[in-house]
Amino acid sequence: MTRELGVDVARGVAVVSMFVAHFAPVAGPGEVLNLSEYLTAPLFALLIGWGAQLGRGREREAWSVVVRATVLVVVGLLLERAGAQIVVVLVWLGLLTLLAGVLVRLHTVLVAAVGVAVFVAAPRALEQAREWVLERLMAGQPTDGFLGETLELTVAGPYYRLSGLLPLACLGILLARHSGRIVTTVTLLAAAVGAVALAGAQAADEVQMAPYTGTQLVMVFEVCLVVAVVQGCRTVAPLLGGFGRLSATVGAMTLSLYVAQVLLAAWYVADRPLEFRDDSWWVLGGMVVGSYALAAAWPRVVRRAPWSRGPLEGPVRALVEVPVPGRSR
Repeated sequence: MTRELGVDVARGVAVVSMFVAHFAPVAGPGEVLNLSEYLTAPLFALLIGWGAQLGRGREREAWSVVVRATVLVVVGLLLERAGAQIVVVLVWLGLLTLLAGVLVRLHTVLVAAVGVAVFVAAPRALEQAREWVLERLMAGQPTDGFLGETLELTVAGPYYRLSGLLPLACLGILLARHSGRIVTTVTLLAAAVGAVALAGAQAADEVQMAPYTGTQLVMVFEVCLVVAVVQGCRTVAPLLGGFGRLSATVGAMTLSLYVAQVLLAAWYVADRPLEFRDDSWWVLGGMVVGSYALAAAWPRVVRRAPWSRGPLEGPVRALVEVPVPGRSR
């Protein structure tokens, strides 16, 4: 997959935002740190779409998609057993990677149509699915099983839903296809204005938004935030020098750092009372500093490709490069 400095910097922002969402003990002045709750998963989703477009037409494209999606799902299922106070999003991102691998083959108009249709339908689908669950519970009927788990994955999950992430992946594909300076500047300004306006309206109690609720207004806010962040990172990345390159390396090691934070969070709460929380400035600071230290040290210590990509990124890339019968694309 072709790498773009600004996109990898945006991945680095997603990693830091993830740490803030999981470990910040307070919301910060003006609840600014709560923005991470709106930003993190949607940003990962948009970057999956963007990455799918960057990898379009490359050698072993389809096999790469299958490998990366499978690794995300398997690692996600394993991490759910770790006992951390974190809702692991990797299963959703793995399935989204597969869907993005299909969507990226469609014409731009079709990608836009799918994204808009799901974006509009998602809040209503969430309401109907939860009504169904409530009716089943009141009737004393089970809500788990294949149908219940499918609904949770697709439209009715309490935190993550494919219906909420898919439009962002579509948007990532579209923005990657139209990534010139004019589009970048216009979308950056429009998204920034929209995000500031909605955040201001929320602060003034003119609108009511809460992260993960999946309302249409929350989805609009998420779109504004992630577009502003990605286009902002792409704009300023060339000006950041070594720090930008280091942040991009952090972003390129997202899977390793995701696994590390879940394992650290599980260790931190192990053998503690159930009411003990993992929210801690020490954990947050340690993850941020440790991530940048790992990004600085790993490529210098491990120089051989593909292992220099990261502790887990190297093995994943090695799996992608394993010879498979049939076509290579």
